[in-house]
Amino acid sequence: MQRGLTSGLRFELALDSFFGASHAVRPNGEKHTHSYRVQAVFVTDAVDENGMIAGFREVKALLEREAKKYANRFLNEIPPFDVVQPTGENVAAVMFRNLAAALLEEMPGGPELVAVTLWENPTIAVRVIAGRAAA
Repeated sequence: MQRGLTSGLRFELALDSFFGASHAVRPNGEKHTHSYRVQAVFVTDAVDENGMIAGFREVKALLEREAKKYANRFLNEIPPFDVVQPTGENVAAVMFRNLAAALLEEMPGGPELVAVTLWENPTIAVRVIAGRAAA
């Protein structure tokens, strides 16, 4: 019954994580703090015998691990932001690439990362969407 119910369907899983961090946009930007929200969106056609997306817990752990890298830190001191500007666009792109690489390494054949959205505050966000050569 379960297999017939989900056969031919793809499922989109959106997971959120939160972290606080500070940054300064060079050369003259002042150091300031944001309460970031990051959302990673995955797609898969694999569900388990209970109808849950296969790898849900593992994917959530990957996102939490990625967000934790930046929590309570000054982004300008964390590579690659010690060289490139720690803009929302760049932070989201780095998070996307890190998550995509972790998925390939830890969950080959698992859910596919399609987007990462990063909010610097409740009304401003940037979204990175998978391209042809994202990983």
